[in-house]
Amino acid sequence: MKVRNGITYRGKSWSYVMRVIDPKTGKSKPTWVSGFDTRESAELARDEARLAKRKRIYVPPTSRTVGEFLTTWLHEIHRPQLKVSSYESYEKLVRNYIIPGLGNIRLCDLRPSHIQSFYTETLSKPGVSGKPINARTVAYAGAILKKSLRYAVEVEGALPFNPASRVPLVRTNPKRNEVWTRNDLAVFLNEIKSHRLSFFFRLSAYTGARRGELLALRWADLEGKHLNISKSRVGLNRGVSETDTTKGGNGGKRRVRLDDETLELFIAHRKRQIEERLVMGSAYSETGYVFTREDGLPITADHVTHLFLKFSKLAGLRVIRLHDLRHLHATELLRLGEPLHVVANRLGHKDAMVTATIYAHVTDEQAESASDTFANGVRLAN
Repeated sequence: MKVRNGITYRGKSWSYVMRVIDPKTGKSKPTWVSGFDTRESAELARDEARLAKRKRIYVPPTSRTVGEFLTTWLHEIHRPQLKVSSYESYEKLVRNYIIPGLGNIRLCDLRPSHIQSFYTETLSKPGVSGKPINARTVAYAGAILKKSLRYAVEVEGALPFNPASRVPLVRTNPKRNEVWTRNDLAVFLNEIKSHRLSFFFRLSAYTGARRGELLALRWADLEGKHLNISKSRVGLNRGVSETDTTKGGNGGKRRVRLDDETLELFIAHRKRQIEERLVMGSAYSETGYVFTREDGLPITADHVTHLFLKFSKLAGLRVIRLHDLRHLHATELLRLGEPLHVVANRLGHKDAMVTATIYAHVTDEQAESASDTFANGVRLAN
């Protein structure tokens, strides 16, 4: 085997060799790095390794794969920092896309070109559901990969640089929330008014609360004309629900004031639940939740989502997401002139800038009329 300037052809690929200090013995020894398709790629890698060695940032290659690293990072290191729902979202993307696409590559061999190819190929293939993969999904997977590799660089020192940081994430089109009008909402609420859970959707639209926050509500959370929101029930892949802290600032807690009509409907919903408890007798389970099944046990997120889609179609309305009732609440408040910081507080956003970003189209509409509003105000004052 002939080695020329640290480069040779071994077996079916090109390799380079470099003397590296063994941390155990303190002596230098030759370290081989193989698997390059061309002599030029081996030379480039050799030069990068020599430069890293001179800068004292050289990381000796190991056999650990990207898949092995990601599995350890997600399940043992990063999991405690994630909410249950976020962890499941991470795990699904890692399992379904990142590991199949990059998992067999040695971590030390991972290059920006691998990641770019991963983005391109993933976008061109159907997802696990058989439907085309949304660019937002690939961008999310890329963000997870970038975060994990940052840990490999900054904490473990397993990589000299983060290859994902050198590849731009997949571009996505900003998603504008297409919500119902107030008339559409009235039609929907009229269609579903005879259902025992109709108040769930009324409360969603009139408070802007998230689905999980409403499912976690207990009767003790109602204080006078205010609703204390501090928890969220999340659906898990295992088919169970678990209470978790909600999103937003102030420790994920907020108080939402109710209008008189909503408060009356709250009381009517409570009376209906008491009647169901009397009918069920000993078969009823007192859980304290506001929204339950007939036997008192909490309802699932999938159940209310199914009801929303079902009655939307029955009402002949354009199908939107249940979460869009939250957007409808915010959009109407802003259009009616409610201050941005008030809407942000009602939605539970950490910062009013979050609200401004999500509802930029509404604030843009307000900006269009701002000059006329000011001019008219001054004219009336004179």
